[in-house]
This record gives sequence, C-alpha cells and structure tokens, in this order.
Amino acid sequence: MLQRLLLLLAAAPLFTLQTHAQVYEPGLLVRANGDTLRGEIENGFWVEPPASIRFRPGPTAAIETLKPRQLRAVLLTNGRYFRYEGLPINHADVTELARLPHGYATNVQVDSLLAEVLVEGPMTLFRVVRPGSLHLLLHRAGQPVVDLCERQYLRHAPNGGWEVTDGNNYRNQLALYLADCPEASQAAKSAAFTPAGLVAVVQRYNQACGPARQAGRSWLAVAAPRRRVSVQGGALAGVRYNHSENSNVNLADCTDCEARPFGGLYAEVLLPSRRTAVYGELNLGNFRNQLSQFVTVVNTIPDPRCAGCTRTELAVVAATYHYQALMSTARIGVRYFVWLPHEQQLLFGLSYELNSLWNVRGNFQPGPDFTLRDEDLVYHSVPLLPALTAGWRWNRVSVAADVHSWFVIGGLFVVRGSLAYRLSRNHDQPAPQTHQP
Repeated sequence: MLQRLLLLLAAAPLFTLQTHAQVYEPGLLVRANGDTLRGEIENGFWVEPPASIRFRPGPTAAIETLKPRQLRAVLLTNGRYFRYEGLPINHADVTELARLPHGYATNVQVDSLLAEVLVEGPMTLFRVVRPGSLHLLLHRAGQPVVDLCERQYLRHAPNGGWEVTDGNNYRNQLALYLADCPEASQAAKSAAFTPAGLVAVVQRYNQACGPARQAGRSWLAVAAPRRRVSVQGGALAGVRYNHSENSNVNLADCTDCEARPFGGLYAEVLLPSRRTAVYGELNLGNFRNQLSQFVTVVNTIPDPRCAGCTRTELAVVAATYHYQALMSTARIGVRYFVWLPHEQQLLFGLSYELNSLWNVRGNFQPGPDFTLRDEDLVYHSVPLLPALTAGWRWNRVSVAADVHSWFVIGGLFVVRGSLAYRLSRNHDQPAPQTHQP
C-alpha cells in the first residue's frame, strides 16, 4: 500500500500543471476598443497575472477566450479588478537560494500584462506576482511607475564567504517617491511590505496630498481568492462487480462474479486550480468468495483378504469453503476535471484502495474441513496498478465508472459504477444573500 501511495503522490503534480478554474461569477470587461461587456467571467483564482480571460454573456451562452492584449480592464462584481498595463518589472527578483546573484543587480523590463489593482485614485497601487516574488507598483500623475519587489542577493561577508542579503529597499524607494508628501512619507517609514501595508501608505497620500483630498477606491478586502483549497463532500451509492479466481484449486473460473451494492461517503480537496482534486472515499458493501484446497483424507475400508478385516486408504480430494462478509473500502486518489457548457464536467482519475472484511461467515461444501487461516480470508486486491475512473458531473450529481484490473496475474479485475450527490456547499460560489423587506 505504501508503494501505491508514493506512486500516486509522484503522479499528482502532473495533473496540476497548466490548469484553470471553472467558477463563473458576474462581472464586466472592457475590450481594447473601449466596448464594455457585462456577463459572467471565469474566476481563475489567479496568483500570477491571468494569461487569458474566459467570458460568456450568460449561463448558457458560448464561452469566449480573450488574451490580455485584447482587453483594457476585467472586473469581477464581487471580487477582483485587473487593468492591462505596461509596467516596468524588475526581473532580478530572485529569492531562491540556488539562483541568487553575486552582488546587487537590477533587470527592469516593461511587461504588458493584466495587473491587479489594489487601489485606484490619484495614486494607484498595482500587484503583480512572479514566481517567488511579490511586486507592488505605485503610479501617480506626472511620475514614473515605481516597482517595489521582493529580492535577495549574495554579498561578501566580513569574515569571508558569501551571505544572503535582502535587496528589497522599498522604504528608501518610498521616501524618494513621496518626498513631496510628508504625511505619506511618514507613514511609509513603518509600513510593512505587504499589500495591506502599502495600501495604507497609498491611501494616506490620496487623503493628504491628492487633488480631492480623499481616499481612492480600494479592492484590498476582495483582492485574494476566497479559498486556496475547497473541501467538498457527499454521499455515494453504486454497484461493484468483483472477478476473482481461485488461486489454489481451479474448481471454478470465477469465485465472486455477481454485481453487489455498496454505499458510503466521499470527499474532495479541490486545489487552487479547481481542475484537480485529491479524492477520498469510505464505503461498505457485500463480498462473497470461496477458498479451495486439496486435502488428504484417511478412509477405512473393508479388507477383502480376510473376513472382518479393514485397511486404511489415503485419498486426495478437493474441499471448498464458501464464505461471505461485509467489505469496507478506503480509497484515495486524484481527479482531473474537464469543463463542458452548462456547468457540466467530465472527470478522470487514478486511485488506490484498501479493503477489509468484517463479519465473515461460511461453510465447507463440498468436501471435508481444512484449517482456515485469517490471512486466507481476505480480499486480494489488484496490486500496484491504480484504478482508472471516468465520469460526468452536473451541479451536485456525479456519475462515475471505475475499472481496476491486472489481467496478467490471476485474472483479477473490478468494475464499479457509482452515483454521488454532493451534500456540502460550493464555497467558491457567493453565499446566498438574505434580502430584507
């Protein structure tokens, strides 16, 4: 079982690359030509600037995918705000120890991207995240954009060797940029390098030194995804078909070849992409099997050589123990979702399972009794190879089929069909609002 879990964990990252979410929320976007479109925008739970925006006018309308250069702005009604800007980004924003430069360095390049707006006003604050580094960029009329970013470098230590040095001199940059606004400059001296810390400095400038002397509009409260992961769960029921062959005596081709019902609970931990989930399941069902062995028996028979005499005779016969039990199954795996129109999904997955038998009962038929060992009365699961899952989901309902097989060893395979219903709320959707009369 440990080997299976290690293989599964090693394969999981392959499912998470290049994925985006499929949670549509009300919003609007402004095209590059100035046209404003209202409808629903896919909330990608973006960390780095969006590489594309998926938009549809309504729930049943066709989806249009737009590149950043085709847009001026993207606004989720209850969420985040992005503007297409050409911003000077310092690409010497290294924080990974193995890649740190020797000595202080800058590498400013103008990147055209959808930057997230944290404050919009006389002084505007943008957020851009690059791998390993946070950039907070300030802009006000008549001044160039200033990029404040996380970065480190190596410098010679007094006793020899190299030491890691923080290259984020954002307080000095703010002191120069806000030199004509004492109130904001004073606030910058104690500001932390966080979105909240810089929002406070920018708003202090807008209130004390802006033309209207009032704070700009802030999106700080909604500027982060509601949840990095989302846990959902529910109930499931279905039918399981086990094809298992007798490994000791081939009295029958198949020892458990009936469809048997099962039921249980499931849970999914949806990763930030919302297209990949870690899947877990507990269920209970029926199981039937038979254990056959060749048994040597001693028979006493009459001896024809003399009257009243007997002799013993050894015979090898096949004996079978038929048994049935409750089978509990714990399953863990990963699932990958492909989105379709009208809030439908195709799902594909890999999983491993661990089975236990409970309340085992049976009888010997035909043949004599033989010694039973606990390790013989088990469910012999398919080793090493994962089960393959394919299914369809709409809203709370999921239908899935699983195949678990290794035909080259013993002919053991499992086919399973299940119907699941999600009981938990989808935390990515806005909570229902109560309207007061």
